[in-house]
Amino acid sequence: MTALNWDPNVLEPIFKELYALEMKNKKDFIPLLYNVTDSNKSMESYIGVGGEGLMEEWGHSNNQVYYEDVDQLWEKIIKNRKFSDGRIIERDFIDDLKLTEIKRRITSLADAVYKTQQLQAVEFLNNGFDATGPNWRSRTDSYLGPDGKPLFAADHPYSPINNTDVQSNLGNSPLTIDSWDETAVKMQEWVDDKGNIMAVIPDTLIVAPYNARAAFKIAGLPDADLPKYEPGSNNFDANMYMGNIKVVVNPFIHPSKRKNWYAVDSARLRQFNIWQWRRKVENGTMTDFDTESTKHKAIGRWAYGFTNYSFAFGHKVVD
Repeated sequence: MTALNWDPNVLEPIFKELYALEMKNKKDFIPLLYNVTDSNKSMESYIGVGGEGLMEEWGHSNNQVYYEDVDQLWEKIIKNRKFSDGRIIERDFIDDLKLTEIKRRITSLADAVYKTQQLQAVEFLNNGFDATGPNWRSRTDSYLGPDGKPLFAADHPYSPINNTDVQSNLGNSPLTIDSWDETAVKMQEWVDDKGNIMAVIPDTLIVAPYNARAAFKIAGLPDADLPKYEPGSNNFDANMYMGNIKVVVNPFIHPSKRKNWYAVDSARLRQFNIWQWRRKVENGTMTDFDTESTKHKAIGRWAYGFTNYSFAFGHKVVD
């Protein structure tokens, strides 16, 4: 930094290194909440696929292979969007070696990029109970799923051609081991569009910091050798869930939603909750002749959305 001078070939690698160092130790919740994939188009189309059906006995299929149709469900189009932020640093800062202020501006850019993505990543939770809601910039967006319902709803139709039969992934119970148990059972009783059991396995509990204590009482602490008793039990009942549930405590869930909690099948989440990178964030520098300032930008393109509700059960807990 002592060799800093007004030369973009000098400034850019320094700014990029400051940016990278600030990003290095930030916890990224996106891989815990999404199937992270690459996109090579302006938008991606995801066609929902119905239940696979069941095998048939050889004699009941005229002694030949039994072929069964798999019905198409709803289509989900996820459009990539472009996002940017930047910082301006005056030449006088460079000439006078105001290193603390220079560093603050670059690291604040990295922090803004990080928080933007993390706040976007929890929009499906913050707005999962509503048709519309505030996005990361507090602007109103739509959060309806491909079946025309919010992510968490009491009346998800079986398929586009059967909206008479419905099932629910919506609750309102505070987080306890009993409410987790009831929720896990309900999820395991879900059926597909053919009426067959989906084979959902809820193995992840997502909470805001408010519910962290309750969550770890149910799931146990990672790598801890603790008595496996149900929380609050006076009879030393065995806790069948301890060690079998992963807890994700996400501090970016909005404080107004702090009592809400979400039971998740992590395998289905990786199938149905999509985060697609069209262009990962790039940062670069240019100098401006007229204003004698240097501009450092961060630009990327990505998108996110869910293609099917059946990876999660949400509880909207009202004070």
